[in-house]
Amino acid sequence: MKNHPAPTSYSTSTGPSISTGGKEGDDQAIQQEASLELVKLHANMLKRMPVIQAFLILSFWLLISSSISGTQFLVWAAVSFSVECLRAYYGTQALKITVSSRASTEHRRFTILATLAGGAIGVSAILFLPVLTVEQRAAVGFLLTGIPAAGVAVSQASRYIIGGYALGILIPASLAWGQVYPDQAYGMFGLAIVYSIVLMAVAADNEKMVFRSIAIRHERDRVVLELERSNAEVRQAMSKAERAAQARARVLAAASHDLRQPLQALSVYSAILAASPTAQTLKEVGHDVDQIVRSLGSLLGGLLDLSRLSSDYYVPDKQVCSLDRIVNGVCNELQTLASDKGLSLSRHLTPVALRTDPVALGRIARNLIENAIKYTDVGAVTVNTTAAHGMAILTVSDTGKGIPHSEQIRIFEEFYQVDNPGRDRSLGVGLGLAIVQRLCELLSAKIELESAPAQGSSFSISFPDVLETEAHRVPVAPIVQEGTFDGTKVFLIDDEVDIVKSMSKLLALWGMTVHTAESAPTLIQHFLASGKPDLLVADLRLGKGEHGAALAQQLRSKYGDFPVLIITGETASEALRAAVDLGYPVMQKPIAPEDLRQAIEACLKEFQAKTVADAR
Repeated sequence: MKNHPAPTSYSTSTGPSISTGGKEGDDQAIQQEASLELVKLHANMLKRMPVIQAFLILSFWLLISSSISGTQFLVWAAVSFSVECLRAYYGTQALKITVSSRASTEHRRFTILATLAGGAIGVSAILFLPVLTVEQRAAVGFLLTGIPAAGVAVSQASRYIIGGYALGILIPASLAWGQVYPDQAYGMFGLAIVYSIVLMAVAADNEKMVFRSIAIRHERDRVVLELERSNAEVRQAMSKAERAAQARARVLAAASHDLRQPLQALSVYSAILAASPTAQTLKEVGHDVDQIVRSLGSLLGGLLDLSRLSSDYYVPDKQVCSLDRIVNGVCNELQTLASDKGLSLSRHLTPVALRTDPVALGRIARNLIENAIKYTDVGAVTVNTTAAHGMAILTVSDTGKGIPHSEQIRIFEEFYQVDNPGRDRSLGVGLGLAIVQRLCELLSAKIELESAPAQGSSFSISFPDVLETEAHRVPVAPIVQEGTFDGTKVFLIDDEVDIVKSMSKLLALWGMTVHTAESAPTLIQHFLASGKPDLLVADLRLGKGEHGAALAQQLRSKYGDFPVLIITGETASEALRAAVDLGYPVMQKPIAPEDLRQAIEACLKEFQAKTVADAR
């Protein structure tokens, strides 16, 4: 499930900020930046205005000095020049602004100052126009009319600044002209207003151009950011693909070696069996073949697990479970293995309840404890469970050889084993820790390792979602004891003849009554003849496009409920997903006999408990 992110802002070192909060947010961001841009452009122009004002005052003096008082002119010149110096000072301060939200305040101040500056120039008409000659009045009128036009450039596309500046000049000038020529007063005043509106319209068009240029810059920066993001994603995907390809190559190379060796041994044992060996030789060969088959099963099982985890097929089924009880069950299973090596398997299991996938949790515990036993020759393996800082913690420590610091990263690689260059199968195939790492990633758990040569190793796994109260603890039901399969009616369907033969013999040895089928029609005939079974063991992928899970569902709907166990060699398919969604337990081939027996016991026990619950 994807969550929609909240509006986010991105920024570059040289460009504007880009809002991704929708069109309204974009327009607001552009408007704010446009205001800041206009303020800075206007501020830069204002730094030069005292010099321009000095030339303007000089021009006035050269035009009208013969008709006016020098003292009056100096007072006016000082006032108008001071206003321009004040504007220049504000312009210098405004260049320090970096926050767009302050731009509107500075813009208002610049508009007020522009109005004052225009008024300071415009008042010259009131002061001097009545005493000037006709020629001088014409020259001053031309000058006062031209100054607002030049002010469009100074305002830098702000209609408010040019409006205040132009009206500040033209209104006093038109009033003075109307005083000198009363019959032209209304006409001159109207022209001043129209002229100001025209100048504001020109500035508004320029302001739109500034807005559009900033919008284009925003779009450019957005596209650049999207390209950079896409390129980063592509590079990340390529890097991930390269790592995956290298991992596959490494896995295939190691798996090829580990598969060829036992297959070569099996071919030799096959020749021995074909030569009518003695009873003693037959017993020895049978034992060796069993060990080889178990080793092959472990290798293939590990490869299938890695395939499922790497293909993102495995989805953790989180539920309330007890860390200490799951770990205790694993320790019970591996106690004999430790005892056979003369090791002490000690446990200090503090009750801890958490919400996680119990199957994945059990697999992590089993791989860690089994590894500790395999790589410890003398001493003890210690298993602890506890809770701290909101985390459930599993710690597995041993007194083995330890792992050098330089090797501690590599031990989580597929098929990598410390001190096993000869690929001794009794030490495993080197997939246990790789599977542990992937399962921890799925469960959001953290792995920590402390180890040193000759000082043993300690693996600590911290799981989230710990539950604090005993009310969350779930009692573990007792496992059905061996010898309870006598008379159990089992229907077995698989399109592989060899699997049907071998599994039917194994189930019969456990006391079950087995009816086999290699296709759906044959299985249906068993239902018609004998009714529903006590257990249906079905291969997932059957012949002619049929699937065991879908077939079991059809038969359940017709004959009533019965337990189902799905076996398969697939690691990822729609049919496999459907079987999991239907709630059927799924086992991956190859299946060790003891694992198969435990799965059958669990199916029968769960169905029996459900039947009792429904009867109540």
